Formats: sequence, C-alpha cells, structure tokens
Amino acid sequence: MNLLTLLALPIVVIGILSIKINPCAANANIFEKLNLKNNAVVCFKTIDSYDFNYKNKSELTIYGNLKFPEKKQKKYNAVILSHGSGGIRKYHNNYIKTLNKAGYVVFQIDHYMGRNMKYDGTFSKISGITLMNDAYKALALLRSHPQIEKIGYVGWSQGGVGPIMSHFQHINNYINNGKYIFDASVAIYPYCGFTFSKNSVTTTPLLMITGREDDLTPEKACINLFNKFKNNTNKINHISIKGARHGYDNPFLFFGYTFEKLPSLHIINNDCTLTISESGNIVTLNNRLISGPKDSAEVLNQCSTKGVYVKYNSNAAYQTKLEIVKFFNNNFNQ
Repeated sequence: MNLLTLLALPIVVIGILSIKINPCAANANIFEKLNLKNNAVVCFKTIDSYDFNYKNKSELTIYGNLKFPEKKQKKYNAVILSHGSGGIRKYHNNYIKTLNKAGYVVFQIDHYMGRNMKYDGTFSKISGITLMNDAYKALALLRSHPQIEKIGYVGWSQGGVGPIMSHFQHINNYINNGKYIFDASVAIYPYCGFTFSKNSVTTTPLLMITGREDDLTPEKACINLFNKFKNNTNKINHISIKGARHGYDNPFLFFGYTFEKLPSLHIINNDCTLTISESGNIVTLNNRLISGPKDSAEVLNQCSTKGVYVKYNSNAAYQTKLEIVKFFNNNFNQ
C-alpha cells in the first residue's frame, strides 16, 4: 500500500494505521455506570446521529480508554478526548501522559471502531456533531463515577467542533435538555465554520488553540467566533500559534507533507457557514439542510479549494500541552 494512501487527514491528523480488534464485540460488558479504580477499556452506548435531531436515530456501542494517574487520589477531575478524522493516533498518548501526570483521569474515545471506520478521508462520513454526541454520552457515564468531580473536554480538528459548541447553552439543551455539561473545553486546530446568534447564552469556558499557518482548517473562522462572543459573560479564549500548521502536534508529520487533493476550508460566506436549526438539524446560514454525508460533501466541495500543507512543530506541540493543563487547572480550581 502506498504511504500516501495512509495519510488521509481531517480535518485530519495522521499516523500509521494498525489492525485493531473491537473490544466491544461479542459478550463485552456494556457500562451504564462507572466505579472503576484502574485503567480499563469501557464499552458504552451512544446515539448514532449526524445532528441534534434524534428522531428515528439508532443506538451504537463504542468504547473509550479509561486511564488513571499513577498517584491515586480520593477524588479526581477528568478529561474526555475526542480525536479528529484521522482516528486515534500515537501522538494522542503524549496528551494522556501529560494529563495523567497533572493528576487528571483521561477517557479517550474511539469514535470509529464501532462504526467500522479507520479514518474519514472524505471529511463527511460522520459530522463533528456525531463525535460530540459520543462525548456527551461519555460525559454522562463519567458523571456516575463517585470519585470524579469536574470534567473537561478536548477535541482535535473535526473533534474540536464539540468543545466549541459545548460553550453555548442552547446547544447543550439539545442533548438531554442540558442535564450534563462540561466544566471546561479545549479545541485544537478545530473546524470553526459555524456560528450562532450574538445573543446566545454561553456556559462552558472554552479555549481554542489554532495554528496561524493552518490551511486545512484556517483560523480565520475561529477568530470570527472569538470576536463575536468574547464579551459574553463566560469567557471564550483563543491562542494563535505562529508558524503552526494543521497536525502540528503529530511527530509523524516531522518532514511536512503536501496533499494536493485535500480541501482548504477557507471560504467564509452564508453558503459555507453552518448553524443549528430549532429542530436540531445542521443548516447553512442560507438555510440549506445538511442531513448527512452527501449534503456535507457537496457543501465541502463548494466551500474549499484543493491543496494543503501539514507539518509537525515541536514548540507548538509543547506549548499546547502546557496551555491545556493551565486552562483546566485554572477553571477547575475556582
């Protein structure tokens, strides 16, 4: 297999594919509550939905890797990790180690295994909201753990859509009427091509970390979100890292790669900017319904040009890990 075939990136972060066995197949234990004290693979139910309109949507079993700090505590704070369209990669382990060292329990979701996916080279097979729905099911599960108190949310690229949307109260209300919300969220080089009313009430503190040279999910749309909502009651934070490109925290991209067929999502207008309808559907600002992969692929093609460059940046990767720990420490210790 040609190496470039393996490098499909999301809104993508890349790494060498490996063969995995679904730990939730056959007679696996499906958790509805948690009381584990050691590292474990946790299978749980989610809803397989492209949007927040859950009518006639089916359940699905997925899993997460639950990892505790070496130093045991009576009480913990936790962080849920949501990968991008490249799936779980080795570099995510650097974040798990960093967060565990800082005292956090980590729950790393695999959004793909239960859906028989390895990566989403189309960027449209599932949506950022699909990943968000999984994360909120994981949130409800971790809320049942008697030792876990505050819970954070980190997502990369397409997985960063959920952390940003978690900032808005009306979005939280679509999911179990806002019964469970995150205590703080972080989006790393996220897709930001959506918006809401300027009067939207904000809740969960949010940090967006973007690469200034990112041409796959350019930071301009994230800057627009920041500028629109920065004066709201609850803080929205933005860090722009000079010289950083998409996938800057992935050492597999050490030498840099050009992908001539991948989309640069830099077109910002009413045909290309998304929002959520009252019924929970994804629509453009011009009210075009995005009901699934076909609609999403058409809009993606309309709202991008081809060709991106991705590259590892060790300084940006190091800064990101420091900023995440600082952000959670500041918000959880208030």
